[in-house]
Amino acid sequence: MNRTHSKLIILLTIVFIAGLWGCKKATTSGSQVSGAGRTGTAEEKQKTAAQAAPTQEPVKDWYNPEDKLFTLSTAGELAGLAKLVNNGNNFKGKVIMLGADIDLSGYHAKSSFNEGKGWVPIGSKRAKFKGTFDGSGKVIRGLYINDPMRFYAGLLGRLDSATVKNVNVSGANITAHSRAGAIAGGVGNSTILNCQSSGRIKAGAYAGGILGYARRKSNISECDSKIDVDGDNYIGGIVGDVDGGSKVTKCHSSGQVTGELAVGGIAGGVKDKGSSVSNSFSDAKVTTGSKGGGIAGHVHQGASIRNCYSIGEVSGRTFVGGIAGQAGQEGGLAQPAPITDTLSNNAALNPGVKATIGVAGRLQGHNKSRLTMLRNAAFSGITNYAGNTEWADKSDRGRDGPDITKEQIASDGTLGGRFTSENGWITQDGRLPGLKETVPMPSHLR
Repeated sequence: MNRTHSKLIILLTIVFIAGLWGCKKATTSGSQVSGAGRTGTAEEKQKTAAQAAPTQEPVKDWYNPEDKLFTLSTAGELAGLAKLVNNGNNFKGKVIMLGADIDLSGYHAKSSFNEGKGWVPIGSKRAKFKGTFDGSGKVIRGLYINDPMRFYAGLLGRLDSATVKNVNVSGANITAHSRAGAIAGGVGNSTILNCQSSGRIKAGAYAGGILGYARRKSNISECDSKIDVDGDNYIGGIVGDVDGGSKVTKCHSSGQVTGELAVGGIAGGVKDKGSSVSNSFSDAKVTTGSKGGGIAGHVHQGASIRNCYSIGEVSGRTFVGGIAGQAGQEGGLAQPAPITDTLSNNAALNPGVKATIGVAGRLQGHNKSRLTMLRNAAFSGITNYAGNTEWADKSDRGRDGPDITKEQIASDGTLGGRFTSENGWITQDGRLPGLKETVPMPSHLR
């Protein structure tokens, strides 16, 4: 064998071995990818899904100004609605309906759309939505907003004289400056009916699981929020601030609600004459600096909380209550005008109500006005910061309220006649009252 033949054989051998190694590496790599697909975390799968979802540019060709009813079925069409409204078309007298579930996850941090800040809400501070938005029971998934400078964040931004109903926002992920909610940032003279939300929201002020705020005689009813809300001032499981004669009724919240001032399981603040929260309940865990309540953080003069109950723990530095953190304005006792704010027919069923350095009460933490207390009750086993059940003011009009025991709770599904079918409650002995169905008894009440 000559030298040329030897070199050729050596070269062919090297090529053959390199080919075998390449096949093995490709097979191994393929197995690793397949394995990751089977065992990847939920977060990894969510990121993969978000990156795979196409970013749809706003589509507006569905809009005819002469029409009154529009059915939208894609993310692009919904983004087109946002562009139309934010450019000045308020859709007053017109109806938007969803024709299908919609995935908004294409508008994510790595998208070029909106500089990676996510979804652009329908309506803004200066361009309000004034029409009807009917979700038709369809689900909107993947709502992502990450804009610490944005006011009015949510699927919708700012609404005026609008109706929003049957909307379900699932898995929202919102970070904003203020006025943030999964459904809308803020509403005035509007109706929000039968809406649901889940996910997380973080904003400086006026943040809620459904709405950032409700003003000018707005009505929020039959809404359900399973969302964690974190912020500074006026933070609520359903709405951050209920103002100007607005009303919240037949709503439920769960999750964690955290803030510094005026934090509540349903509403952060309930302000002004005629504003109210009624026939609602919360199992949210509420954590506050000051003025935290299982239903509302701060109930102002002329406002009321009626026929509500809470079963989540409430804790903070001071002014902490199972139903309300503080009632009335500062200096309320010195004001000559009659005070009509009321806590009536409520039940504080919390496992604990704890103030680390200040005042706590089983029903309400601090009363700065001539608050009317009627027919309320508090679970006898609520623990305080010291870990015991010693409370000083258990009178009928006291901030700790009269006792209701485990046995009484279990034997009477109406909780002493406070929650009845006349007020829209479904009851059953051995379970807690509910709005769509009865509620299982939590462990601390068994």
